[in-house]
Amino acid sequence: MVKIAIGAIIILAITIFITSYILINRISYNKDDATGNTTGNLNNGGLFCEYKGMIYFANAADKNKLYCMTSDCTNARKLVDDSVAYINVCGKYIYYVRNNYSPDAIAMVFRGQLFGLYRCNLDGSHIQTVTTDKSGMISLCGNYIYYQHYDDNTALTLQKIKIDKKDQTFIDDTEYNVANVYNKKIYFSNPNQRNRIYCLDTSNDSISPFYDANSYLVDYEGDYMYYIDLDKNYALMRVNTKTRVLEQIFSPPDGIIVNYNVYDKKIFVQVEGKNGLTTGLYRLNTDGTQIEYIAQGNITNVHCTSKYTFFMYFSDQQTLYRVPTTGTFSKVEIITIK
Repeated sequence: MVKIAIGAIIILAITIFITSYILINRISYNKDDATGNTTGNLNNGGLFCEYKGMIYFANAADKNKLYCMTSDCTNARKLVDDSVAYINVCGKYIYYVRNNYSPDAIAMVFRGQLFGLYRCNLDGSHIQTVTTDKSGMISLCGNYIYYQHYDDNTALTLQKIKIDKKDQTFIDDTEYNVANVYNKKIYFSNPNQRNRIYCLDTSNDSISPFYDANSYLVDYEGDYMYYIDLDKNYALMRVNTKTRVLEQIFSPPDGIIVNYNVYDKKIFVQVEGKNGLTTGLYRLNTDGTQIEYIAQGNITNVHCTSKYTFFMYFSDQQTLYRVPTTGTFSKVEIITIK
């Protein structure tokens, strides 16, 4: 009887172990139209991503390691000891590009673990390698991650891989910008076609023309396609995708627009001026009204969330600043996350 009891216990323990292993490793799939971050955030490096009341971010004060905090910037904690970029969050998982290039991480090169694409649970547990390929920008679309793949022979190309690490597929030998995922399609400026706006249909990965403009940094939001027009002195434009009516949103008289981030009814715009007085960060409504000068100087890494928009100065990418995204603006705040 004792032997039988011991055998039953062993079998039960093995069953529990196998069941737990299966549950832990079972992939939670997304809806086909799922996305992982906003276009504007990905165009700024994907260092911040808001999901269900939480902000997942690369903490500049801690070598860009993966942290999370509530949307009001409280209760910050470290999730993963990796330096990260191009954060995408959806369902049960955080997806990111590992960016551990530092003297302390050189040994990782020899293990093929530098600049890979990774997935972990929302609490930072159960880190999985999706691919060890060197990656540029990544963007989640449904159950696939589209990414700029790099190797020494072909340089950058466009590829995709399923979130379960299967079905790795070559798409094109041009590293198209994959930041703008909208309604299961990816929109981008095509450098091979005079920067005209093209569309990648993710149902079959076909690529076709969408709109004729000499564009840069496209962003399809609602009824409008936003872009910087290279033929109009880098002015910010938007075209109504239903009526095809074109509007100029913002064109600083003494500068050019080098980047922007659309969130809800607001746009944050980076201007490179001919003089120091116009260089800086601006905020305006999506129809071009109510232009506000937010911060003077060379700004970078502008990321929008529901409550706050974060940014840094190009000369100091360890100090983080924030302003309200949609509320009344009074002053720029320094935020320190430890």
